Amino acid sequence: MLAFDAPSREECSAERPRSNIPQQALVLLNDPVFVEAARTFADKLLSLSGASDSERIEQSFQWALTRMPTKQEKKVLIDLLAEQRIRYQKDQASALAFVQTGEKPLNPDRSVIELAAWTSVTRALLNLYETTARF
Repeated sequence: MLAFDAPSREECSAERPRSNIPQQALVLLNDPVFVEAARTFADKLLSLSGASDSERIEQSFQWALTRMPTKQEKKVLIDLLAEQRIRYQKDQASALAFVQTGEKPLNPDRSVIELAAWTSVTRALLNLYETTARF
């Protein structure tokens, strides 16, 4: 938690400083705990049977940020999802390696490609300043 300005436990701290350093983004994107959290988030979105991509994006914003996405935010994430689907369709081994990060077993009912693509979307959401400001 040093990257996120956590105070030491040696003395009480009523307020902690806020910084924005590259190491924070690297932790959020690469630390297995955060990758697994994004995968679990993606799996939960994929469990919304019958939901469209647009509806899943809206629901993800509700869960992560307690608000609806703007049109621009929705477009960016829909485009990201499409790019990631193409990427993982071309490299299924990479998709499998990506979604196997962490200790939680994979849901055998999920398409690895869909799960990997949605995990990329949820990683983006979990890496927003609006989300990380809550740490």
